Amino acid sequence: MANRSSRKLTPNSSGDNQPTVGVVKGVSSRPASPEKKGSKLSSIIAIAILLTGAGLVLSFSWVGVMLIFNPQEVVWLNSFLPEWAKIDLNHSEHPQTLQQIRDSLTNQQQIIGEIIALDDEKNSFLLPVLRQRPNCQSDCQEVVELRVYHLEDLSYKAQPEKFYRLTEQLPITGLEESFVLAPLADSTSENQEFTDLLPLTEIQRYEGKTPGKGVWFYLQGKRQQGTHAIAYGYIVYYNPDRANLQQMLSWTSPNGQLPKWQQVTGGGEQELIVDQTVGLEPQLQVYQVKTVKLYLKPLQLEQITLKTSAIKDYAYQNALIIARSGLWTPAYEWLQFIKKQRKGVLPATAQAQLDLIRLHAQLSKTQADKTWASPGQQVLADLIDGRWQKALQVFEASPQNAQEIANLLKADKGRLWNRVVAALKVNPYRPEVQAWGALILAVQQGEDRANSWLQEQRSIQRATITNIQDLFKQLNPRVTASQTE
Repeated sequence: MANRSSRKLTPNSSGDNQPTVGVVKGVSSRPASPEKKGSKLSSIIAIAILLTGAGLVLSFSWVGVMLIFNPQEVVWLNSFLPEWAKIDLNHSEHPQTLQQIRDSLTNQQQIIGEIIALDDEKNSFLLPVLRQRPNCQSDCQEVVELRVYHLEDLSYKAQPEKFYRLTEQLPITGLEESFVLAPLADSTSENQEFTDLLPLTEIQRYEGKTPGKGVWFYLQGKRQQGTHAIAYGYIVYYNPDRANLQQMLSWTSPNGQLPKWQQVTGGGEQELIVDQTVGLEPQLQVYQVKTVKLYLKPLQLEQITLKTSAIKDYAYQNALIIARSGLWTPAYEWLQFIKKQRKGVLPATAQAQLDLIRLHAQLSKTQADKTWASPGQQVLADLIDGRWQKALQVFEASPQNAQEIANLLKADKGRLWNRVVAALKVNPYRPEVQAWGALILAVQQGEDRANSWLQEQRSIQRATITNIQDLFKQLNPRVTASQTE
């Protein structure tokens, strides 16, 4: 009893005296030491490292398997690899000798075209694959595929025969007939129902100086349309850095001219010229080689156009208006004057437009400078070149050929009329241009319509209308005959 009453009392937090509770053995009320915390953190980091390492091993293993069996699945690695380590996208076929390649294609009912070397050492070559066209009379073998082969220089190097590996395949389809015939169709034609694919029967390499360090080719087919021997095809580029083929451009030429490389703009690089001239009407397409930020296709052909003005200048814009109508020589002379005013300096885009116009003007001027046996052809050449007054003099001096000239004007599908409209838009006070506008309307829509149009012209003199109406009589053989009697 004495022992119980002698227990020591200690104050608790509330101020009451309560007996002290004994501490339970094995449980510590003190916080964990820093050493134990560090040990736990180290364990977590170690586990994370192990898991990451395992993930990396699995990832690299998967990439390795894909590189062996399906490299296309990991082609994205090319963005991070140096040039020498790039993944070859077409490295799946086993190397073959030339004879094995021939035999393989023959078994597939295909024909081997002429092999074209892609480098001086002949370690790479382009192989056209052809097939026989059914029910064919001429040019019966068409190109259906282009292949690139590289000399295998690893495991097969010690073999006595040379082995090549297929590294690129480019399927080739024919061109749509509507595209091929488009330059022959006038602006109002609805003859766009051609849907057949026209075959490509030939491929050649461009020799001489060409842009870049790759190899340029043209594929060609031929089509006879009336009196026009049309040539058409594709432009293809082989990029040695990427070891691939790129189909760059579809082209057509109604006069059978092949696209050619020529320095046009004076920038040091060659441009590609596609000649779409029909008759005496110059029509050239000029393409510049431009670099783009695409790995597999770093080059493209960009056409020089006159659709938008390269300079915000009223006179320059007027020059483009008459150039777009086909008045190349007046437009070129106008632009030369503008360039002189700017101390001989134009932006690169403006200089390219000027050079495109100059190229057309050279053709147009050469034709107009000729002495034509036919007054009708002489008038046409002069009108195309914008020589309105000279054409009028030939017309007035050739009453016996008035019907021939009338037929030429009647056959016009808008090209001459577009020139009249553009010339009068820039300068509405030219009586010689007004005369040709009225003559075109007279033969195509009748004299009443021509007279009505003349009355609509601004500031036209009465004497000018009278002189033009006298020209109408020359177009009408009945009136001319009655006057002669």
